[in-house]
Amino acid sequence: MDFFGAQERARRGTRWLMLWFALAVVGIVAVVYLALALVTGMSAEAQGEPATLWRPVLLGWTLAGVGGLILAGSLYKLARLARNGGATIALDLGGRPVSRSTTDVRERRLVNVVDEMAIAAGIPAPPVYVLDAEAGINAFAAGARPAEAVIAVTRGTLEQLDRDQLQGVVAHEFSHILNGDMRLNLRLVAVLHGILLLTLAGRTLLRSARGSGRNGAPLAIAGMMLVVCGYLGVFAGKLIKAGVSRQREFLADASAVQFTRNPQGIAGALARIADIGSNIHHPGAEEASHMFFGSGAKLSSLLATHPPVEERIRRIDPAWKVRERIRGKARSPSDAAAPAGVSGFAAGVGQVSPEHLDHGRALIAALPDGLVEVLHRPRGARAALFALLLSREADILTRQFDVIEVRFGAEMRAECAELAATLRSLPAGRRLPLLDLALPALSEFPEGARDEIVAVVDALVAADGRTSAFEYVARRLLRAVLDPAPAGAPHIRVPAARLRADVARLLSLLAHAGHAREDEARAAFTAAAAIAPFDGLEFESDRKGFSSADLDATLARLASATPRFRARLVDACAGVVSHDGHLHATELELLRACCQALDAPMPLLEA
Repeated sequence: MDFFGAQERARRGTRWLMLWFALAVVGIVAVVYLALALVTGMSAEAQGEPATLWRPVLLGWTLAGVGGLILAGSLYKLARLARNGGATIALDLGGRPVSRSTTDVRERRLVNVVDEMAIAAGIPAPPVYVLDAEAGINAFAAGARPAEAVIAVTRGTLEQLDRDQLQGVVAHEFSHILNGDMRLNLRLVAVLHGILLLTLAGRTLLRSARGSGRNGAPLAIAGMMLVVCGYLGVFAGKLIKAGVSRQREFLADASAVQFTRNPQGIAGALARIADIGSNIHHPGAEEASHMFFGSGAKLSSLLATHPPVEERIRRIDPAWKVRERIRGKARSPSDAAAPAGVSGFAAGVGQVSPEHLDHGRALIAALPDGLVEVLHRPRGARAALFALLLSREADILTRQFDVIEVRFGAEMRAECAELAATLRSLPAGRRLPLLDLALPALSEFPEGARDEIVAVVDALVAADGRTSAFEYVARRLLRAVLDPAPAGAPHIRVPAARLRADVARLLSLLAHAGHAREDEARAAFTAAAAIAPFDGLEFESDRKGFSSADLDATLARLASATPRFRARLVDACAGVVSHDGHLHATELELLRACCQALDAPMPLLEA
């Protein structure tokens, strides 16, 4: 899977989505206007006035009323989903957040599978939701960015699938997280919400007309027109969703096989759907039907948001016999080829291999006894986060402990001290995976408590007057999960000269971070500059004068560039840190910060 190519296709998909939405709105307005023009024309003719279909004033009112209602509904939904949209969708569909410290055996298995996949993918483990009222087998991933993603599964998925099948479903959803589908899916929900409002408004007018006696005829006519046009809009919306989502499902299925190298996992889950079903009965499921793992409702092939289950299984494993496989007969795995990607380090962005998964499982298994359980509890995750940021210098450590004790008391101070002793015995390369495991538990705190955690982290980092690479990436990841920027925040337009200077400065910073001698840093920079998005970059020999605020601003500008530009930049950044053949924890942490800022999940690497 070409991650940056998928992002570019998602951008194009958004533009096509907006075009189809505009055409649908124009069509709906035209139908309403023609109906109103005919009605008013017949009324004028009855009074002896000339009848005409061209009524500019009526067209203006129709455009303002119908078009305005659709646009207002879409903008409202977009604003509602702009921050933590994934969690909003999950809650709206009746989802229940699963505590990371759950003792339910099935939920524990789900959390473990998600943890393993997240560490392998190089992103914070997404929060997990369960749709308890849904007995069908289904799941979805939602969120504007990988750091804001959530994964939701139905109760039927937990109860009906074994671990391999569950892992296949989770891998499918991680593919949606990693290839840019989620943001497009959220925008599709917002766009279609405005069209659905027409039907709701029409039904409201019809109810009002029933209680208005003879004077209710105009309301009834208007309500009926809105209902009819609303259903036409719903039909158009289903066509749009079907066109957008079908091919993305094939890609996600292939990626799931590529991630796990186990076609029986996802094919088995699809076979269970063929036997049990995947329907979602929540009344809000229609808006989000394109996001699900399986079709959320029975629809004609023209309107279906998902390809037929049998076709999906055949593409994964051509020899699969659905009914025989359900009975446990005939096994014949096949390899699913992933699309050709870009070259270099960027080719691994968004990729999860079986080796990555094995390494993730081994990493979790090798952690000290009880540490994973601590990271899965909100209080324990908070203590672990603070412990990871504690200094080894006595005077600075004392100031940091004072900050913790003032905010959370002596008990939290003691807990952090005990955890710090455990965490310091681990290799430095374990810090980022530990942080990825802790972040989703922190999101279980209420908003005020999350703000307090961010404030304490800022104080701990500021205690020594400097910011290390790990402190920098920890703050970025923490804010991305606990205080995400609105999904609809506009991309800034940056002049090419400014981007060139930013690329040179970022590569210079990475070169200095991994090399003590200037000649070595310059050599690493020169090698990376050869594959950077710009030619003729100049090395900055000054190691100082580059604060974390400067780096934030630099990365924000670079993040506004096109996916292909960012792909080359990620390759160049990786080229700097790997130039000498040794990857230090500091280099990996800075590379992770760059990848996170550029919205590119970093492949699992070891220092």
